[in-house]
Amino acid sequence: MLGKTHLAVGIAVSMTVLRPDTLPELVTGLGAASVGALISDIDIGAAGAHRDADIITAMSVFAVALVVILDQVFHVGIWQMLMQKSSFARIIPGALAFIGICAFGKEQPHRSFMHSFLALFLLSALVNVIFPTAMPYFALAFLSHLAADLFNYKRVRLLYPMKKGGFCLKLFRAKGFANRVLFLTSSTVSLVVVAVLLVRILAATSLPGGMTFFRG
Repeated sequence: MLGKTHLAVGIAVSMTVLRPDTLPELVTGLGAASVGALISDIDIGAAGAHRDADIITAMSVFAVALVVILDQVFHVGIWQMLMQKSSFARIIPGALAFIGICAFGKEQPHRSFMHSFLALFLLSALVNVIFPTAMPYFALAFLSHLAADLFNYKRVRLLYPMKKGGFCLKLFRAKGFANRVLFLTSSTVSLVVVAVLLVRILAATSLPGGMTFFRG
């Protein structure tokens, strides 16, 4: 699957399953799902596509930065929620460990460590340390990436570090017709689900003279 398809699928799955009911959680969930859906493919650099790996990294950083900007500009309430559920003593070491694991994964063969249940567990655990609210969105999107890649022709080493046991269904290629259909379908689902959730959230939250974005 292409990166844009993984992104659309990850957001569609996480938003449909988890259905956040506050604006801070919705924005946080979108950011976490975006990173979770994309981060596995930083290992394509080890396969000779370093520029593509850098793009994946940049997109992940952009997703986090966009969440921060939205929170600062529109006072969504994400920082308040973060400080309620985490602390700098958790955020700093958790973020450093997350970056360290990703740096290790970037140097591994494509669809090995970064496409394994081990990476899913380790990175999701660290996201939970950093910001518990973001963890389920990240984990579901990461898992959707692994599931989508199983349909391709290249084996996915889900059971890494075992050298054998790669899995693939060999049903379609990453840049084929099925990828385009999946991208369009999941993009439509993502837009519809996010729009419905946003309308429900804004309708349910109100303050004198306007609407509030944070409940807590």
